[in-house]
Amino acid sequence: MNRTGPFWALVALCILWGTTYSAIRTGMTQGFPPFLFSSFRYLVSGGMILAWFLVRGTLVFPGREQWRHMMISAVFMFVLGNVFLVMGQRTVHGGIASLVNAGFPIWVVLVTRIWNRSEKTPLLSLLGITVGFTGQWLIFDEHLGSGSTQATLAGLLFLLAGVINGALGSVYMRKHPVDLDPVQTAGWQMFICGFLVGTPGLLLGETTSLPTAAKPWMALGYLIVVGSVLGYSLFVYALRHLPAQQVSVYAYVNPLIALLTGNVLMDEPVSGKTLLSMSVVLAGVFLVNEGMRRMRKNAQS
Repeated sequence: MNRTGPFWALVALCILWGTTYSAIRTGMTQGFPPFLFSSFRYLVSGGMILAWFLVRGTLVFPGREQWRHMMISAVFMFVLGNVFLVMGQRTVHGGIASLVNAGFPIWVVLVTRIWNRSEKTPLLSLLGITVGFTGQWLIFDEHLGSGSTQATLAGLLFLLAGVINGALGSVYMRKHPVDLDPVQTAGWQMFICGFLVGTPGLLLGETTSLPTAAKPWMALGYLIVVGSVLGYSLFVYALRHLPAQQVSVYAYVNPLIALLTGNVLMDEPVSGKTLLSMSVVLAGVFLVNEGMRRMRKNAQS
């Protein structure tokens, strides 16, 4: 790709991942067990990517140090991050799940700050963190204790755990880049993690409760092609060439796409308070990213 490649990869990611919430919600409400749902997704998508490189004669087996860095970040993002997301969406509508995940940039900054205590966090970003968490609180406040059928406390907590683990994996990957084609890196990570996340599914006997209808399998197929093969590959590529905070800008667009697709395709209601929550969260994300951008600019001048 040329120099604008990472930018266009990020644009595509913003749109594609926004549509995956409805697909996950479909799988979870149409009878798919959570662990095997994620396992099938990663085994097939990772296998497809690796097969492509194998046919081209460019498949590379990572070295020991590469494996270590790849798998540490992958466990956080693909195993813990995604499994918690899937489990959360059993009882949380896709649009609401996207709003919780919109706090991803905030957690990236917090994880980065904890990881490296000498790294400064600008005041504008600290203000953004406060604003962003206020928006997250509004989400919890709207859907708990009000008889809402859009979310449960357990589901929201699962989603929160997922986004935190995703931030951990993203920061680790940025600090420990792997000298390997980013798409192939995603393929190895997904394929191996498919086995890891499938193990508890087999132990729990999830094979006896696989759905027989076509719709949940179609949702899984969509996630394999759009969410994983395209989405994760674009994410890894963008993260390799752009700052983690900049890559996290997809959080601005994802909630809009998720709310729209959830409303149109699954009749998920969108209340005024939901839109307010989204506005507050995204305002916080903007302040966080703007603060980091100004700090980098001042450091370069």
